[in-house]
Amino acid sequence: MLKPALAACVTAATLAVSTPAFAENIVADHTQVQSALQSAGYRAQLEGEGDERFISSGSSGYNFAVFFYGCDDAGDECKSVQFYAAFTPTKKPTLAQMNEYASSHRWGRIYIDKDGDPVIEMDLDLEDGGMSPELFQDNIEYWASILDSYAEWVFDQDDG
Repeated sequence: MLKPALAACVTAATLAVSTPAFAENIVADHTQVQSALQSAGYRAQLEGEGDERFISSGSSGYNFAVFFYGCDDAGDECKSVQFYAAFTPTKKPTLAQMNEYASSHRWGRIYIDKDGDPVIEMDLDLEDGGMSPELFQDNIEYWASILDSYAEWVFDQDDG
């Protein structure tokens, strides 16, 4: 019979060997977010320079951008990202239509921009250690889903 201390050491050693290495969390780093999008199957082109850098991408034929916020003066060490898409339909939705849509759709923030175009955004806080690659992937999937749903609704207003 093993002594309790020896048994605890053997158990700890077994767990240490059998525990998989954890992937690095996703933080609001331009190249890391770009790589995560590409790994998820999206095109992801880093655009701009310094604190004006963003990622251009798309889903189901709709373009979107990923902007970085809370960055230092050089545009690095950012704290959050924002997925953003704007649309230019022939017939723009009214404020009442936008409010009705927003009241029945939980994910994504929608509004009419200064040009009267419908916009959808989704923010991710990646401060204090970021999020796991799996959770970031899940958020990308949420974004693609709400982007596609919103875009279809926006362009259905052209028909209605």
